[in-house]
Amino acid sequence: LKSKLGSWSQSMASQPLLSPRRSQSHALHNIQFGSEELPGWMEDHLIKVIRREEGDEKQIDLNRTAGPAMLWGFASLVGLTYFMTALPVIGFYIARCDADKHSDGFAMYPEIILWIIFFLPLAVIVLAAQWKASTFLLVPMLQEIQACNSDTERPPRLLGFRQWYIVMCAFTMFNLLDQMTNALFAAKIYSTKQCNGYDKIQEFWEVAIQKSVPSLMRKSLFLDYMDFADITVIIYIFQLFVQPIFALVFSLPLNIKALNFKVRLSRDDTPPKFKTISDDNSNDEDLTDFKSAVMVLAEVNRMEALVSFDLDYRRALIERLMSDADHYELSAKVHIIEEALEVGLAVLARTAARFCLKGLVQNCLQVNLQVSMQAISKASMPDHFDFFNGVNLGVTMFAVFLDIPDMINIFYFIWWLQDEVDKHVSMSETTFASVKGRIDTMHYRFLRIKIYAVLYVFMAGYALVKLFMALMVCDNGEWNLSDVSWNHNGCVAFELSGINAREWQCNITEYQCHYVS
Repeated sequence: LKSKLGSWSQSMASQPLLSPRRSQSHALHNIQFGSEELPGWMEDHLIKVIRREEGDEKQIDLNRTAGPAMLWGFASLVGLTYFMTALPVIGFYIARCDADKHSDGFAMYPEIILWIIFFLPLAVIVLAAQWKASTFLLVPMLQEIQACNSDTERPPRLLGFRQWYIVMCAFTMFNLLDQMTNALFAAKIYSTKQCNGYDKIQEFWEVAIQKSVPSLMRKSLFLDYMDFADITVIIYIFQLFVQPIFALVFSLPLNIKALNFKVRLSRDDTPPKFKTISDDNSNDEDLTDFKSAVMVLAEVNRMEALVSFDLDYRRALIERLMSDADHYELSAKVHIIEEALEVGLAVLARTAARFCLKGLVQNCLQVNLQVSMQAISKASMPDHFDFFNGVNLGVTMFAVFLDIPDMINIFYFIWWLQDEVDKHVSMSETTFASVKGRIDTMHYRFLRIKIYAVLYVFMAGYALVKLFMALMVCDNGEWNLSDVSWNHNGCVAFELSGINAREWQCNITEYQCHYVS
């Protein structure tokens, strides 16, 4: 659905840019969105001021309006990180084990209260920031897309603007739901460490990990020194903080105090470019602009209403730049191609945030842990199926496969960009030597994206197969790919014979850990 909506957002932009109902010079016309007009509440009053003063014949540079949207992106990032940090901590402290000492179930906490206290305020913050950022960004983006596609034939429109915006908000909510369930999963598993049933969970995990992972790898990854709950929490903490750190590396100006994030009302007021940690300090020309930084923030904040237009906008912008390059002398052509390459690099930065940090680190690692937990609980807690863990697993699994169509679209976009660069750049000419560094950077980043994509698909497929084997084939739940042979289906036999005692042994009941020989 999302990929169809994304392709439709490009095709619907072929409608005329202005509503024909008004003909007064420099009167404020409504931006067309398919056969409908963009509602006034999706356009900031400063954008309307620019259009009244300059007229709609000239497109608004996105850099002029993206400054305030960046600030909203930073605010949303702080709120997202805070709530996703506080949630598992509070969940851990309010969780309680079953009063029955013979119970082997999970720790329990009031889930509805946590949803009300944490998820609802977080959703309000992110959705409000998405709406406010959209009021600064959608008009310039739609202008660029519609100018590029004005001569193309528009296929039938799928949704009106309000229906489309509701769907995008639903996708945003779903992504936040995915993060919320991951946080609750980490809290529940670590809370269960205090309960009697956890000894059996750890025993089954120990059998599975020692039968599937070679000793040298276990010691290298410190798996012999951590239990299942420790590994779950460490992975959650890693994926929680690596995403905002990545966003700040690619978007936070090093000279932030010297920048003004206001909307540039005058066309002569050139928006500033700035250095971020990701830029090369030795190259004064390697700078980041507002429109590149804001999309990285939108991606990490799960602002689907903005992200869904990004590829269409970038393609339209690059097509215009490449078309302009053909009409300029060689020296000016180089600068235009450099700008087009910067647009491509911004797409790759957003792609890394989506498919490496969110897809690979957050969802693929998490879904494999959750499948392992589901398999272990099948054997260790046959009478205590946890409905929440099942829902959590389903949400994460769906989120993993939902991003694959977007990954395919981005691959096609980068291949198209590389072809466009090859058409306009002749590396035999010394004039183009200055863009060689950016071209090499683009190829290097694209190679990394390919590696991430291979790992992404492998881990997603592995989790799906492991889930099927755990639920439908293996009596004891756990299944390992390394045990598959012509004579064995890979199901793990939970026998303690041949399993070495861990070097770091924890007694859950006495809350003591010690080395054992």
